[in-house]
Amino acid sequence: MKKNITKTITLRDVARKARCSVNTASLALRDSQRISDERRKEIRDIAEKLGYIPNHAARNLRSKRTKMIGIYTRQLNDAVRMQMVNTLLGELHLAGYRPLLGISTEKGEWHQSSWMKTFREMRVEIIVVLWENPLILPEWSKKIPIIFIGCTPNELLKCDYLALDRREAGRIGTEHLIERGYKKIFIAAPLEGSFGKGALDAIEQANVKRYNLAYSVKDITQFYSLGYTVSKQQNCPDAVICGDSQAAARFMQGVLEAGKKIPKDTAIVGYDYFPWADILAVPLTTIEQPLDIMAATAISLIKHRLEERNAPNVHLVQPHKLIIRLSS
Repeated sequence: MKKNITKTITLRDVARKARCSVNTASLALRDSQRISDERRKEIRDIAEKLGYIPNHAARNLRSKRTKMIGIYTRQLNDAVRMQMVNTLLGELHLAGYRPLLGISTEKGEWHQSSWMKTFREMRVEIIVVLWENPLILPEWSKKIPIIFIGCTPNELLKCDYLALDRREAGRIGTEHLIERGYKKIFIAAPLEGSFGKGALDAIEQANVKRYNLAYSVKDITQFYSLGYTVSKQQNCPDAVICGDSQAAARFMQGVLEAGKKIPKDTAIVGYDYFPWADILAVPLTTIEQPLDIMAATAISLIKHRLEERNAPNVHLVQPHKLIIRLSS
């Protein structure tokens, strides 16, 4: 019995049908400005009708370029990561790159993740690491550039980064509460962390009182009971700054359940972009990362490193933005 064999359409077939050279057909399909708009459209239409599918693998072998970008992140369980990942994937794809997303559920350091081996096997040209604070860089990073987004500033790092100064964020939020006249501020964040240290800096500089409370919160859901407990105390704080906006929202719920008014009895400020901040019972004041600006800057960093492999390391720190709402 005679078998039907579907012929693979090649670039040469497209060129023959369009009555042009293979090089002209290739330039047209890559949207080169060296070919007129009318001719590019004609060649693209012919390629589509023939069912031509570009062989990227063969092209990459010839050029020794894959245009693949590895993006590594922990689980997408917060709005900040999700928005950044969505923007990076979309913008890189539109720019002609081939992003490969690795979402890790593994414990341990980022460079120990199995995704790093996968990225190297896939011959990515750059690895973008989201919201990790590197202590060391692996030996293979000398061959594959790494760009950190959302890390803590570290001038000793021998790679590109777009960092966030969380100490600055803690200071900004606390200064806002002090400017509003609050005198007894509770820092609902680890005091040994960057955010907590920034809040302490502002309190000490303004010489106002810090509300002291020994508390242990194992996960974000417990901030509701913390807010309730704090509000029921006779000598409760008049303002609270949280190191996480979701935690601040739960803390707010506890405060309201305790019969207190926000911000009359207790003002609340949270850290992190929080898409539901406007629709809470009392819209939440937040210190946010301007994610649209960060994403655009990250894309520029990636393109720069692809084009200038041997250029000096680029170290950028993204300023935060205070969004004042009714909770303060």
